[in-house]
This record gives sequence, C-alpha cells and structure tokens, in this order.
Amino acid sequence: MKTINKSSKIVFIILMTVLILFITNIYYPLRSYIIMYPVKTYYRNTGLFNDIPLKIPSGKISNKESFYPFVLYFNSNEGFKYYVDRDVDLSIMYNFGGFKLGKKNSSYFDPKSDYYSSFYGAYAIKTDNSTPFGFDKDKNINIDLLSKVPEYDQKYLVMSSIGLSPNNVTFDYNIKTIKEDIKYINSMDWLMVDSQIKTNAPVHKYKKHYNGYLQYGIPKELNNLSKDYPIMKLHGRMYIKYFKEYDSTIVFYILGKNKDIVDRIDENIVSKSYFKK
Repeated sequence: MKTINKSSKIVFIILMTVLILFITNIYYPLRSYIIMYPVKTYYRNTGLFNDIPLKIPSGKISNKESFYPFVLYFNSNEGFKYYVDRDVDLSIMYNFGGFKLGKKNSSYFDPKSDYYSSFYGAYAIKTDNSTPFGFDKDKNINIDLLSKVPEYDQKYLVMSSIGLSPNNVTFDYNIKTIKEDIKYINSMDWLMVDSQIKTNAPVHKYKKHYNGYLQYGIPKELNNLSKDYPIMKLHGRMYIKYFKEYDSTIVFYILGKNKDIVDRIDENIVSKSYFKK
C-alpha cells in the first residue's frame, strides 16, 4: 500500500510539473535551452571556431529584455560551397533576442521588441587554397561576394527554418558606408561596412511545426498580421578582416531594426568580443 501511495505521489508531482510548465509557458524557453546547448557545443567543436578562439558575449541593450543567454554555433560547409560555387568552409556564431518570462516566443518574433528580427555574431570563412575570402588579389574588398554570406544565412538557414522557402526570401542590400583601417576589439586593419537591408520579417501565423521553433519558440500571435513574412528594412553592420594565423576571414555582423539598435548592440555587446589566448 505504501508503495502504491508513493508511486501515486510521484505521478502526481510529475503531472503537476508538466502542467505548470505549459501553463506558465516555461516549457518553450526550457525546451530551447535543453536542445540548443548540446547542439551549439557540437558545432563549436566540429567547425572553424574550434581552432579560432573567438569569444562573443551575450547581454542586453535595455533593462527590459536580454538576448539569448548563450551564443550559438552552426557549420554550413557543403550548402555554402554550392551557393558561392567555391571550395570554402563556413562556421557561424550567432545570437538573437531571448525569451521574456511567460512568453512562448523569443523576442526575435516580437515586433514591439528592440530585438525584433535582430541577430549578431560572427562568420568564419576559410578557402581551400589559403586565399582570403572576400578580397581580391590586390587585397581590395569584394562586397558582392561577402554579401553572399548573410544572404545565404537568411535564405537557407534562418527563414527556411521557420517555414519560408529560400526561393521566396527577399534579400537586397544598399551599402551606406565603408570605413577602412578601423581599430576593433583591440586589433587594427578592420573594414567596417554599414548597409540597409530589405528582407523578410520573421512574423507569421502558426500553421505547423518547423525546426526553427525549437530555438526561437513559436511565432507570436498578431491580430493585425495581414501577410506572413512581410518585407521589412533592417540596418546591417559588418566588421571584416582576414587573419593569417587562422587562415580565415572573420566577419562580425549585426542586424537590427534601425541604426540606433545596431549601435547599441555593437557598443554594449559585440565590441566586447575577444580572442582567448
């Protein structure tokens, strides 16, 4: 009898725990953290950043919300090789707006958030013949080629993971400024490129499960949404430099709703990155 009572209590506790998780929506961020932590560890250990000791912090740009609590990693070698028709390896570090308490969605899906549709992180691109990716033989920047990296990221990795086919993704950019010989993260000779980007917003009506929901949560319900994945304008920033010691081009990137948000992400988070010695 005691064994039955004990088992009943355990079952009751488990059921109540599950119920609380769903009622409070803690389930969604918890699921994201549990899944994404081992995933990011795997990709960090199997890509270019295993040999490039770059550290990018998480953080916040307002007192109300934070970015995801840890930076994530992904490698996309074969897909990116095909996209640019070059023998290159691509590894990605990235972060996006985190979950607010009681919400099913991360702030990446929330149009009212400063973190809406925002990303920051770094790309590492390595060629098979040790030539600097994104530069010509005279060491001049090749913007058209470098732009293929965020374009591929947005089309084939981000938007496709939340239900929009790459063929239906818009990605147009307009360069605003290019600054050379910039000092960044205690290192000289960076190129800084600011641009305006026209692409698809992540908001859409939930229809079925997509793998991207595992990390971002499910899309926010919006009563005034007339079209899924509407076109929006973002401000983009890249810092670009080839590192001979890593035989790779490193590109820091920031995307935000406007320049002010990008400036704040840059100043408060990305500029505090460093190479671990």
